[in-house]
Amino acid sequence: MPRMNVLNSLDQSAFESPPLFNSAERKRCFDFPLALQGIATSLRSPINQVCFLTSCGYFRATRRFYPTRAFHSRDLAFVAERCSISMDAIRLEDYSKETIARHRQLILEFYGFRTFTLAGSALLGPEIKRLVRAQVKPKTIFARSIDLLVREKVEVPGYFPLATLILRAINQHSREMVATIKHLLTPETQAFLDSLMVQEAADPTTDPGKTSAYRLTAWKKLSQSTKPTAVKERVADLSLIESSYRALQPLLDGLALSPDAIQYYAHSVIRSEIFQLTRRDERNRYLHLVAFVAHQYYRLQDNLVAVLLTSVQRLQNTATRQHKELCYTRREQHHESLKALVGYLDSGVVEMLAAIKTLTQDGTLTDEEKVRRIRSVLDSRMIPEPMDAKALGELKTNVLAELDDDDYYTFLSAQSVRAQNRVGPILKAVTFLAEPSAQDLLMAMTYYQDQDGAIDKRAPVGFLTPRELAAVTRDNTFRVSLYKALLFIHVQSGLKSGTLNLQHSYKYRPLDAYLIDRDRWQRDKGALIARAGLQEFVDPHRVLAQLDEALTQQYGLTNAHIATGQNPYIKFTKTGFTVATPKQEASHAGPLQQYFPNRDVVPLLELLATVNRHTGWMEEFQHWQHRYHHGERPDRAVYAGLIAWGAPLAYPRWRAYLTL
Repeated sequence: MPRMNVLNSLDQSAFESPPLFNSAERKRCFDFPLALQGIATSLRSPINQVCFLTSCGYFRATRRFYPTRAFHSRDLAFVAERCSISMDAIRLEDYSKETIARHRQLILEFYGFRTFTLAGSALLGPEIKRLVRAQVKPKTIFARSIDLLVREKVEVPGYFPLATLILRAINQHSREMVATIKHLLTPETQAFLDSLMVQEAADPTTDPGKTSAYRLTAWKKLSQSTKPTAVKERVADLSLIESSYRALQPLLDGLALSPDAIQYYAHSVIRSEIFQLTRRDERNRYLHLVAFVAHQYYRLQDNLVAVLLTSVQRLQNTATRQHKELCYTRREQHHESLKALVGYLDSGVVEMLAAIKTLTQDGTLTDEEKVRRIRSVLDSRMIPEPMDAKALGELKTNVLAELDDDDYYTFLSAQSVRAQNRVGPILKAVTFLAEPSAQDLLMAMTYYQDQDGAIDKRAPVGFLTPRELAAVTRDNTFRVSLYKALLFIHVQSGLKSGTLNLQHSYKYRPLDAYLIDRDRWQRDKGALIARAGLQEFVDPHRVLAQLDEALTQQYGLTNAHIATGQNPYIKFTKTGFTVATPKQEASHAGPLQQYFPNRDVVPLLELLATVNRHTGWMEEFQHWQHRYHHGERPDRAVYAGLIAWGAPLAYPRWRAYLTL
């Protein structure tokens, strides 16, 4: 079995080589304090002085030491020039191993670092073990180990000591997993896992042309359809997988796999053929199959919840659209009725009232004469005919309808049946967790599950708003379809807000499940805070006092600028003050034409290579397995694969791209 490489050959070579400085970096890293220059001056030979200071510059940049033969000649020449030493006097073979060891100890003491051999292994052991259990990629573990060593002021060793610690932790973790499988695997569980890789005989009568399939292969497929039949099939699959998951629960508890570890082992199963799984070691194969069952259980619940959210959103969108269309139609009718009413009032009632008002204000007439003439006006033909009762009723209905949202709930109730065919089976199959603020909603969901969806007026209504409750119980009738639609909407809102969660899920777990484990926090609180660099924020009273002092000083400075007239943007008024935003000066960017090629067509290969050179996006293309990488993939192979994958051409034309 080949040895696993944490870094490929190119990365190893780059790690073992001193950093390549540009001019500014070289000046900064080889600008030594007087104390360090004094130590170098006390050394006897020029080679010792130059190599000592060069090692200091490299250590300052990377916190590690490099072999003398790897020193860059440009760096040696720069240090020698600053020490007024001729390069002819520099012979690297004269720099003995004993002197190198003594100088490295001096450098460590000067910068306050410890040697890796004394502190590194004990410091990295727990951290590497935790990362390995989470199935973090070895290359990432390598980088995090370096960060931890630098933070704890421990020298960074070469590649092989770190790689050895990582590989040892990976192998130890594998042995622990296999031992746990061996200890907890029961004959019943073993028989079930073996049955996943047994072909199920196809029914020749129903489908004579179909070949037998493996049970494991069937479980790999996960439909994304929202059709009711497809949803019910997945709900049935969830029930089957749940029973298998419950049977494997003791084994999963013993393995204590993190979600990342479950996904890693499960993806290995999903990407592997049956013959590849059967060639694995027996205990290792069972480990992967157990993780696969757990992964499918989590993944299927996430899939069903996504269908729930989509279906409920479609329910809301449809009801809202229909309600808007009705409102637009009623608005037009309302406008027509209002026009008729205004014409009726303007042509008859208003003119008659104006004539009566004129008579009452006429001082030349007696009261008896005014009454006689008013009666004459009322008896005349100026009084319009009464408005049609039907038109007046329609006007009243339209006005009141705009003030009432019962029509929206009517449309919601009408669309409820469509949503029930999709959401109902999911709501009955998935087990939810609720925050204290969503206990009323959880009670309603539990009742829905207990009654298998056949609810009545005894259903809990504590989660409904007063307006929703009034709509559900309008006219002393319990509107079941509307109740279910509102229940679905509140479930959707709870899932989005986080008040509703799933215990077995990747996307909808409780917030605490994504945080640092409580036991680990209590045990390693100091180390975790130190790692995050938050030591100065541990005491909240001191932090608040510092912020209060800084805020007070800033207020004083701002007020002083206002008092002395240095702030021209504030203007005081009778009621307070206003602050004007300073006008931004117009910036004239230079033309960008010089950065683009003169030709009109840029090859896609050149475009991909240019973007990769500036962003390094190809580093994200890594093998999904952590072990047994066969060297670095050539860039042109990735370019060819991407171009061929994206080109909507027939297969014979793809081969032209693959020859790039």
